[in-house]
Amino acid sequence: MGTTREGHNVAVRLVSMHDEGQEHMRILRKIARGDISLLTENHTAPLWGEFEIEDVKFAISPFIGYTMSYAYGAWANNSVGDIVDMIIQALEALAFLHSLGIAHRDADKDNYLVPWHPESLTAMKVPICRPRVFINDFETAHEFPPHTPEEKRRLTGLPWDDYLKEVPPEVAIGPYDPFKVDVWQLAHSFSDFESTVAEIDEHLELLRVDDPALRPSAAEGRDKLAAIVHALPPVSLLIPPMIYTE
Repeated sequence: MGTTREGHNVAVRLVSMHDEGQEHMRILRKIARGDISLLTENHTAPLWGEFEIEDVKFAISPFIGYTMSYAYGAWANNSVGDIVDMIIQALEALAFLHSLGIAHRDADKDNYLVPWHPESLTAMKVPICRPRVFINDFETAHEFPPHTPEEKRRLTGLPWDDYLKEVPPEVAIGPYDPFKVDVWQLAHSFSDFESTVAEIDEHLELLRVDDPALRPSAAEGRDKLAAIVHALPPVSLLIPPMIYTE
């Protein structure tokens, strides 16, 4: 983290070194700056600038705040409504990337940022607005060439050699759909969260089923979850979540 001369708090991160990370920077330049970065459905953390020292490239982005991993189970007193809104936005972030042929490949809740947490349970009021969710960390992302047939959009192997996070079963079997893996990674990272609203919890469970053929796409997951939430009175989600700990 640093501060510009104008007083803006920024995050500076190493993006590429030598030949490594070139895809990361190329993807950021494509989706995180210019007109595309202003689209409502684009939740990519903005790229404000970049600089290079010898052959090491750094990206400058606004300092956004907290990861979604703090949405529950820590200090933030968020309601189920607050948390589910973040999940819907996270699915929208993936749906946008997938529409461009980009798979994130490390899409758990640690790689989403929010500038603040609503903590609706503190005031016990449905908030007038909620924070925007940003997706971050594209070092493992992969972009398929335009017009690649759906059946050809497949990858093999882990995001990196010593990747220690859990992955769905299809990753170990052979060529897999990385877009469905993104959905699983996001939903699996919320497996310790229960809204106590049956329809919401059933849908979140569907997003992390082992069979990718039964797993909705990010866009389908977003639309269904939004439809469930929008059919409920907002005050009905002004409740604490159930949290499971190991």
